[in-house]
Amino acid sequence: MDHKTDGASVSDTCGGLLTDYLATAAGTADTAFAGTLTVAGGASPIAMTLTPQAFGGAIPNGLVRTEFAHPALSDDAVTSAPTLVADQSGGNLIRFRTPWGPTLATAGCSGAAPRVTELTGNIRSRGVIYQYTLTRP
Repeated sequence: MDHKTDGASVSDTCGGLLTDYLATAAGTADTAFAGTLTVAGGASPIAMTLTPQAFGGAIPNGLVRTEFAHPALSDDAVTSAPTLVADQSGGNLIRFRTPWGPTLATAGCSGAAPRVTELTGNIRSRGVIYQYTLTRP
C-alpha cells in the first residue's frame, strides 16, 4: 500500500514506497526503528520507537505504533497510518503521528537498497523542538 499526500510524486528510490518502511521482502512486518528524542541543553533523552504493526503476520493498512518511554514521564504511544511525501529535491519523507503530535521524517537507506534504515526529524511540544534519529539494522 502506498499512501501519498496532496498528490505528491514519491519516487521508487530510498523510502519511495510505504513497504520500504514497514515490510520485509517476504511481506511481513519489518524490524522496529529505535532511538531517542533530544533537545539542546535539555534533560535526559526520551526513548522513541516506531514499530510496523502486523496482524496475523500481514501488515494491515500500513499502520505504525510510535512510543515514548522515559522514567520521569508517563510512557505514551499512538497508532497511526503514515503518509509519504516527496520533498523539493526528490528525497522521500514519511509523516506519522507521535504521542506529542505529527512529525515529518527524512528517510535514510543503506547502500542502493530502498529499505529505510534511518529516520531523522523533529517534534514540537509545548514550544520546544525535540530532534530524533531512529535506526534499525
